[in-house]
Amino acid sequence: MMKLSHESKRRLGIGIGAFVLIIGLVFGISRTLIHFDGPWDLDDVVPGLSGMDDMFDEDDLLDGGNYSARPQQLSSTTFDEDAFQSLDLDVTSGTVEVKHVSGGPVRVIESGRVAKGTSASDAATRNLAEVKGSTLKISQFDYDDKRAIDRTITIELPRDVADNLVSITASVGSGDLAVADIACHDLDITLNSGDVEFTGTVTDTLNAEVGSGDMTFELYQAPAKSMDVSVGSGDVEMTVPNSTGFKASLTLGSGDFESDFLPLGYDGETILNLEFDNGDKSATYRFEVGSGDMSFDSE
Repeated sequence: MMKLSHESKRRLGIGIGAFVLIIGLVFGISRTLIHFDGPWDLDDVVPGLSGMDDMFDEDDLLDGGNYSARPQQLSSTTFDEDAFQSLDLDVTSGTVEVKHVSGGPVRVIESGRVAKGTSASDAATRNLAEVKGSTLKISQFDYDDKRAIDRTITIELPRDVADNLVSITASVGSGDLAVADIACHDLDITLNSGDVEFTGTVTDTLNAEVGSGDMTFELYQAPAKSMDVSVGSGDVEMTVPNSTGFKASLTLGSGDFESDFLPLGYDGETILNLEFDNGDKSATYRFEVGSGDMSFDSE
């Protein structure tokens, strides 16, 4: 067996150490390039790549770059505070938001991503908002309008108006409706496949009919007269104050109904028709569930 000299051993050790160091560096750089979790910025490893986000927008990739990358204001219309007492909303598609503001006039603002070569004013929905009698009517856009996408209509109500609406009526197709911190006497909503969220107060009556969409109610005060809520294959979630007084009837198909107001021992799989109550039983409530889900709980 050949015996290595001291000098040979030293050189062999240096060579092995260098090899291990090279392997370590290669492994470390690979992890940096793949995971981007090292101490370097990507631009340090491959110069010029850090600016790629400015060149490509995710939304541009999704729609072929045919629309503006960011939403633009299409129109803004103002109304006097005393011009109306009710809202009538037709939400075919897109998004409608109703919210309160500290002061100023009522404003209806439309925004969206505009088609290339189209001005914002040309893309605005014609006759979007108008007052008829004592009602502010919002007539939403249709599916075939390609002048703008991702449309949003925001209705800003001063506090005095937001707290004293007589009624809100809404017909929602595949769009979304969000009503935040608003009070009205009567609420009537028909929902197809979109999404509805309501937070606020309904003092007298509430009627809601849901197809395959989702609807959420967070009521600071529940209707004192009547409530009628039906759901097909969609989903409805409701919360009301624990002190709410009502007598209720439930008709249940193949879906599911849950409530912490239900009597002990209720079994939704075997009891399909039920009456239950709470408090002074002053209001009359009716719930009907097809194949969807509904919950009715206390805050």
